[in-house]
Amino acid sequence: STSDIVAEGFTETPALHLQWPVDGEVVLEFAMDHSVYFPTLAQYQYNPAMIISAAEGTEVLCGAGGTVIDVGKTNEYGHYVTMDLGNGFEITYGQLFDITTEVGEVLETGDRIALVAYPTRNYTEEGENLYLKLTQDGVAVDPELYLE
Repeated sequence: STSDIVAEGFTETPALHLQWPVDGEVVLEFAMDHSVYFPTLAQYQYNPAMIISAAEGTEVLCGAGGTVIDVGKTNEYGHYVTMDLGNGFEITYGQLFDITTEVGEVLETGDRIALVAYPTRNYTEEGENLYLKLTQDGVAVDPELYLE
């Protein structure tokens, strides 16, 4: 029957509810099925994250409760914090300074993580922003699908 076919292929999306970590417009959308134009790099490329406009010094708040699993720095999106949110989900907040958390710390939704930093050289034309990347089982997924 048709219902058996639907039931076999059906995978439930794990419940994840994200609050916006900053108040701002999306400057560069998540795009893994097509390329988007990066003004600073002057090229089209895939984007595994959302780039959200936010003034330097803006508080970055935890979008969902979880455990901090990495704090570090990359050339691409600067200082960052990565958290394990459960159900295979991990979230990375980048373009940060004044990070107030450390690996192993458990944070609740709305807790302060850091402040928005001046953008790295990869994002100067996009302006001051928060880099927000969400993965599920290691695969980049669109954070906007889970933001409330």
